[in-house]
Amino acid sequence: MSGKWRATVDTNIFVYMLDARDAGKQAAALELVDGLRARDCAIALQVCGELYAALTRRLKRAPWEAAQAARNVLAAFDTYGASRSAVERALAESMAARFSYWDALLLASAHEAECTVCFSEDMAAGARIGAVEVVAPFGPRGLSEQARKFLK
Repeated sequence: MSGKWRATVDTNIFVYMLDARDAGKQAAALELVDGLRARDCAIALQVCGELYAALTRRLKRAPWEAAQAARNVLAAFDTYGASRSAVERALAESMAARFSYWDALLLASAHEAECTVCFSEDMAAGARIGAVEVVAPFGPRGLSEQARKFLK
């Protein structure tokens, strides 16, 4: 993919990376995250909290294991937080029913962190807030073609 871009990753990608129940999505998530480590990618602090919650609630992982997974994300990537203006924008987007509050907060915060791409399975591909466009990470044979373009 030519041009300047900065990526972020939604929580679901990290969950798939740690969930062996869908080997295809797990492999694609691992490939995506591994490829993004060598590129300009930052992760929302919100994602670390959501990862902990998803691992302990949905996957029934031990709290120490979920906390370590969140720490591993913190160690592997730059991070950014949510500002007051990102919360305001997320509230407006959610109120207008364009996004769930948490998805809107992720995208609004990513926009402020100068991200242009958000890899997510949970949001509609092509959806955007500001300069941040959602890219579907999974395709019929692993990583989607669009995601692969960013890793080239």
